[in-house]
Amino acid sequence: MRFRLDFHPLVPIDLAEASAWYERREPGVGIRLESEAKKVFRCLGDDALLYAVRFADVRRVNLPKFPYGAFYIIAGEIVVVLGVLHGAQDTEEELRRRREAYA
Repeated sequence: MRFRLDFHPLVPIDLAEASAWYERREPGVGIRLESEAKKVFRCLGDDALLYAVRFADVRRVNLPKFPYGAFYIIAGEIVVVLGVLHGAQDTEEELRRRREAYA
């Protein structure tokens, strides 16, 4: 099954903040992070069911070369990306708040 993608309004901010953090340390790395996230998003429509539920109904797919995950839910025929967050962050409470918009 092919899912349509939708994004929580904070996803672009998540990516911009992560990218800026890497760019300050080494130019070009932030752009690679954004590129990797976009590759994950392109595959997510086909691969959404491959990734395990982390809590409640929120799933996570890791960005292969960065310590970040794309967190999402499946709502009918739509995959809603809730956030792209660092693995060391306490993500559960933040994602619960973001999830409420799609209840």
